Amino acid sequence: MNTRRAKSIAVIIAWLLVMTYLAYYSGRVFGVLTYDETQLMPNNIEPIIVSNIVNRYIGSSNETTLIVVIKLNGSGSIWGRLGYVGNVVDSIDAPNISLVDLITVYNDVYSRYNESINNATNEIMSNVTQSTWNLYWSLNNQCRAVISINREYYSMVSDISRKIENELNATLNYDQLLYQEIGSYYLRNYPNASLDTLFLLTTRDYINEYGYSPYVYELANKTLKQLKGLLGPSPTPYQLIRANVTGLLLNNYEEIIRQEYPGLYSVSNVTGYVYQKLMEEGVNETTLKLAALIGPNANINLLRLLIAQGFVNETPVLLKPYIYQLACNNNTSVVISVINEVRNGITTVLMRQYSPPNILNLPDNLTQKFLNGIYTVAFITLPNNYEDYVYNLLVRKDWVYPVSTGVILYELEKIVTSDVNIIDKTTAILVFVTMISMLGTLIGPIVSLTALGLSYLASLGLLYGWAVNFRLYYLAVYMIAPIIFGIGVDYSMLILSRYLEERIRGFSKDEALRITLSRVRPTILTSASVVGFGLGSFAISRYGYIQDIGIGFIIAVSFTLIATAIVLPEAMRLLGDLVLWPMGLRAKSVELRTAFLSRMARFAVRRPKTVLVVFLAITIVALIYLVTTISITTDPVQVMPNTPAKIGLSILINHFRNYDYSTAYLVVYGNETSALALLKSVEGQNYVINAFMSYNGTNLYIITVTVNQQSLSDKLIPIYISLRELANEISREYGVKVLVGGSPSYKYYFVLGFEREYYGLILYVMIAINVVILTIYMRSVMIPLRLVSTVLMSITWSLALTTAVFQGLMGVKTYWLLPVILISLLLSVGTDYDLFIISRFREEIINGYSDDEAIVRAVEFTGPVVTGAALVLAMAFASLALSSIYILKQVALAVASSVIIDSFLVRPLLVPAIIVLLGKYNWWPFNQK
Repeated sequence: MNTRRAKSIAVIIAWLLVMTYLAYYSGRVFGVLTYDETQLMPNNIEPIIVSNIVNRYIGSSNETTLIVVIKLNGSGSIWGRLGYVGNVVDSIDAPNISLVDLITVYNDVYSRYNESINNATNEIMSNVTQSTWNLYWSLNNQCRAVISINREYYSMVSDISRKIENELNATLNYDQLLYQEIGSYYLRNYPNASLDTLFLLTTRDYINEYGYSPYVYELANKTLKQLKGLLGPSPTPYQLIRANVTGLLLNNYEEIIRQEYPGLYSVSNVTGYVYQKLMEEGVNETTLKLAALIGPNANINLLRLLIAQGFVNETPVLLKPYIYQLACNNNTSVVISVINEVRNGITTVLMRQYSPPNILNLPDNLTQKFLNGIYTVAFITLPNNYEDYVYNLLVRKDWVYPVSTGVILYELEKIVTSDVNIIDKTTAILVFVTMISMLGTLIGPIVSLTALGLSYLASLGLLYGWAVNFRLYYLAVYMIAPIIFGIGVDYSMLILSRYLEERIRGFSKDEALRITLSRVRPTILTSASVVGFGLGSFAISRYGYIQDIGIGFIIAVSFTLIATAIVLPEAMRLLGDLVLWPMGLRAKSVELRTAFLSRMARFAVRRPKTVLVVFLAITIVALIYLVTTISITTDPVQVMPNTPAKIGLSILINHFRNYDYSTAYLVVYGNETSALALLKSVEGQNYVINAFMSYNGTNLYIITVTVNQQSLSDKLIPIYISLRELANEISREYGVKVLVGGSPSYKYYFVLGFEREYYGLILYVMIAINVVILTIYMRSVMIPLRLVSTVLMSITWSLALTTAVFQGLMGVKTYWLLPVILISLLLSVGTDYDLFIISRFREEIINGYSDDEAIVRAVEFTGPVVTGAALVLAMAFASLALSSIYILKQVALAVASSVIIDSFLVRPLLVPAIIVLLGKYNWWPFNQK
């Protein structure tokens, strides 16, 4: 006994060590999941081949375009709300990030408008600029000439006037000295006095007092000569005085002046003399007049005014206001200033004549391309690895809706990460409460759920190891929790309930556990084989995202089998009846046989045909409803909540249809003629926005086609079919090979390619696995076939119910993977309940009961376990309804309702009815024994 307990402890410790090690990495798996199915496509399918060709010959870009839809609050909010987007872009330190929106387009249009205005201004200014400089130089040349003449003119006037004045003063001074000598010399010495001596003495006196002066000598000699001619050499003093010497001196003064300045007829007209003199020297009369008019101090302001008046008639109209400003200005910067003022004036006139662009009415319908009603769009080109970061910055405002395939997948990732924690916790609580209520014990559920919880975490840890080396599809992680807790609780309840049953019968703890394991373990192993191999058949798919789900199922089932078939029994061996605490063997008060289930089974045994007809009728009605009503969508956006990207995409579809687009590629192996013919055919399709030859090689041609559907749309499938038909026509006509790639091709292969594989291969493999394993275990072919048929019936009912709820009441289309998930799960997991009943049915037959009594007893004894396990599985999948993603809500309702229908209606009613009707053929082709 001690050795056996030690073995149990060793098994549990070894299991705990392995599970704990793997569980340590469980939290990391959510950071390495792949949400884009195109990354998990096989390499030998058409879209991947085309993608490789395009990347090789055209090149791939590490940039993406994020379309940002902005809801406006009136036209006045355009600048503010687009400014917010612009500020977000400006705040990002990323290479090659750019923004195109209504403001940038407006700025571009305004820039081109300014360029046009500037060109027109420059064209006008091309002559004005030179004219301005010419005018400036002409004005200032004349100004300098006038000032120069002014200086010369008034200098001459000053010099002559000063000389005349000096000679006048000299004349008067000489006259005064002469009279003094007449008195002191002539009167005293007469008649011995002479005029020569008089003038000699006077001249000497002048020199002594005023200095030497040639003029005085000339004046004295001239006057002396005149007096001697008039009076003789020694006139009487009376004669000398009466001779008016002063007058003679003044007359001689004027005569000498006229001799010095011929033409100066009057000493009072010096200015006229100078004017005439300069005229004779060839000075321009206008210049001379201006020089004289501005005065000796050269009044520049007056000169500017006078010159400006002279240039008015010959100056261009545009420059007339600036003549005064340009004239007599030595600072050439005034010319630049005038040119700028003229340019600004021309620009102002042109802008009045041709109004600037209005952001709400840009030319060429540019405004309408970015603005529709209360919405506007912006386009951010940025590196792929910055898309999520920019998204998080933008959605801080509830009126910003960023849209791109990458953003949609990022939102999906965020939803998954957020929902997983809630779903897992809710699943554990629901399952725990259900197990306690069904079993009436506490320790048993705690032990089993602990083992299953650790198995779940270990599964995530193992999947993380897979994801590090390969890509891992996110649904693989989502689906394993319901599987582990669903079938794990089924197996746990089957073991615990059978152990309790055997203990109530009086067997010892060890004997009760031995009997339990001998009767239950084969059933669990069979069920796990069916589930593991059935769901694991997904791994044979060519598509990586389906392979991942299959691998996840295999790991989940394997760990669940170890936890329930090995670890739980070893724990029970150690705990004994403690697993039944707190009620212990008194748990029989929780009645394991229910009168309700018994009455249902007995009714089915008595009226098998009626039951079968009713079930078939309901199934036919459900099928008719599905065929006539169900609407399938392959677009994951349709089954997402109203995230910013989904709202933005809806706005794009309704208001900016041309921006809801994706790209297709046509690769032609052949000649240029065939490629051009294909291009022409493609351009004529109504779903094509744009098409062009993007690569022209020797025997390889690539046509890039922009289609009017986003990369996740359902409508890409008919677009692919249309492009494929066009490609086939060209292939037949020209004998060339044409491949179709891009978004339509990815969509087609992602959906229809997989559906052909699933419904053409994987589904049959799952059914074959079920039939083969169950045939070997049950030693019957009819029972597995009947099992598959009844499971499909439950699937039909639940799918019709799900369609009615989501499509009929909520307006949400059925996601295309729902039937795949539902059929796969129910064909695998749904066999548990039938297997539990049929295993007990065979056991009762071995115990000697008839088929009718045996099936009733099987339903009575296993009914509570089946219904309890079904409730647990239903709760496990129902927790998916807490997700924000409608596909998981649909899976929740479909699987939960199918399980409830199967366990509460099909197994207690339809299965007994069919078994009674088949009779001895239940065990065909083997012997009943």
